[in-house]
Amino acid sequence: MPAYDEAPTIVGVLDDLYPRVDHLVIVDDGSGDGTGPIVDEWAKSRDRCTVIHFPENRGLSAALRAGWDEVRAMLGRGEIRPDDVAFSIDADGQHEPAALDGMIDHLVATDSACVIGRRDLSYHTPYKVFGNAVMTWIGRVSGGHRFEDIESGYRVFRVGPLLEAQQYYEGYKYSETVEVAVLLTRLGYRVDNTYSINIPVARTRTRLYDAAVDAVCMPLAWYRLSCWRDAPPALRGRFLLWLPVPVFLAAVVALGLMLTKTFYLGDDSAHSYAHVWYLSESLYSRHEWPWHVASLANGDAIMFPYAIIPWLPDAILYPILGDWGVTLSMALGVVLMVGAMARFRPAMRNPAFLALFLLNPILWNGITQFQLATMWSFAFFFVGALAFERRQTVRAVLFLALAIACQPEMGVVAIALYGAFEWFRTRTLPYRLLPVATGALVVASPAVLLFLGTPLLHDATAFRLALSATDNLRRVSIVLLALLLPAIAPQVFRFVRPIAAVGAAATVAVLIFLPPSGLWERSQPRFDAYLRAHAIVPDESYRVMVKNNHEDGMVEFMKAGAVLSSEFFTESEHRHTFHDVDAYACFLGTIEIRHVVLGGEYPSRFRRSEEQMLEALVGRGQAELEFRGDDGTVAYTVHPPAEARRGSVRDCHV
Repeated sequence: MPAYDEAPTIVGVLDDLYPRVDHLVIVDDGSGDGTGPIVDEWAKSRDRCTVIHFPENRGLSAALRAGWDEVRAMLGRGEIRPDDVAFSIDADGQHEPAALDGMIDHLVATDSACVIGRRDLSYHTPYKVFGNAVMTWIGRVSGGHRFEDIESGYRVFRVGPLLEAQQYYEGYKYSETVEVAVLLTRLGYRVDNTYSINIPVARTRTRLYDAAVDAVCMPLAWYRLSCWRDAPPALRGRFLLWLPVPVFLAAVVALGLMLTKTFYLGDDSAHSYAHVWYLSESLYSRHEWPWHVASLANGDAIMFPYAIIPWLPDAILYPILGDWGVTLSMALGVVLMVGAMARFRPAMRNPAFLALFLLNPILWNGITQFQLATMWSFAFFFVGALAFERRQTVRAVLFLALAIACQPEMGVVAIALYGAFEWFRTRTLPYRLLPVATGALVVASPAVLLFLGTPLLHDATAFRLALSATDNLRRVSIVLLALLLPAIAPQVFRFVRPIAAVGAAATVAVLIFLPPSGLWERSQPRFDAYLRAHAIVPDESYRVMVKNNHEDGMVEFMKAGAVLSSEFFTESEHRHTFHDVDAYACFLGTIEIRHVVLGGEYPSRFRRSEEQMLEALVGRGQAELEFRGDDGTVAYTVHPPAEARRGSVRDCHV
């Protein structure tokens, strides 16, 4: 019984209560009206009673905590058991001790850990009733349970669950009442809030400020439990609570900034915007299903080298959302990937672990470079792996097939990594995974064949392809962290500070070395002057060269009706330093290029010899300067001799 300035009523309540209990703990919360001496005098002749005095008023939550600490001490001394019943009761007569018998019976009958009385609130003003409804709704969201009256002080508990919940709440003002309710449900205990009771004394000291405190403390209690629950008690410090805050905030800000861009300028973004636009145009304007993109790689580009999802849904929604739909699908892919990962490995729902997962420089490099297909591939992989572990075979095959179809290299490697990790963890070969993975590969085989049909796989050298594949493999660290962190959870908690420091430093270093300029830059017309001065020749091939994250200029040409000589893959664009004009002419002739357009930033960014090669062709009479813009953009019409052409760019020795 917490008591603060209850001199007029406390003795009557104590006399009614004492015969009903095995032991009574009274906490005088720094009363100034003589409540303390009155309680001491009353307790003199009663041996089943403990009195605690605060020298100053500390608030209801502090008083209740002191009382529960005394209950914990009694449990430690063996005076009570974990399944015994404890309760708190007000000293002002608002709580009727006789109601406790019915609540305890209901606790036993429903096999609950806690019963919270549902008050008849007809005695309250509409303002108070509305406020209670709002607080109860916040409690439902925070506790994941359908509370009916979470602020009710009528409560009976099993001692064990109560003391477990007490480890995770802070308590301020009146918040202990609602915090403990949220914590018990989040800990998995049954909490009943349906038992109806009447209020004999209509009295409340809570104010709007107290309600605001409770509204904040309920979700914070849930958050605190999420951070501390799996951590050893000695490591449940403030660091675990504060670590996720800046990480989550940075993630929200980054995705929010991304969503402000209609066309996000990332190294790998234009590829998605171009394919989605072309597919949408094919479906809605030409009423056809395209297997190739006539605007890319002289018409040889595959429509779906990967990413049939999300490109197809994005294309369907393109008339409504436009390019922004692609931006949205990137942010959505990241959120789905993180959410699926947390369902796959529940330990990763711990905010500290989730923060460590996000402190992966490769992840943020992938997000800011707009690796859309990879994010969706990993999202489907986590869903498929979860289904596999739950022995939902058909579902596992389907989602693992989607992971492969989204990005064949990433999907296959993620599945292989998962199998290898399970073998390493259990020292047993995961035989059951083999038929599931094989089935997924068979289902996804059309997408794999399309991927293997991408022109660059035939034009690029083996060295460049191997280099690209090796570079891509670093992305599987996203999957590896999701597997590794839960497997070594005790070590992670023990060394969380240095792990977080290394992750943060590495992420910052990568973002400095490869700045996420797309978060602040905006897409703009880059070749508007050229396109106004020169009509696109529909049947002629254009080589348009720009910086990686300014490839919206290439899309600009596509939308103007041009056929580009390359795809958006770095290997396809052939940003070589050409040392020999004959080799350059061979390159142009083999790809059948007729126009070369160099963006103003391209020569200085890549320091290539292409403009010098073009001038040399002008000297030979095999090219003419077509355009020179104020921003440094230059364009040439080229006529490489027919004999310069070869069967493959590799034969040109460029």
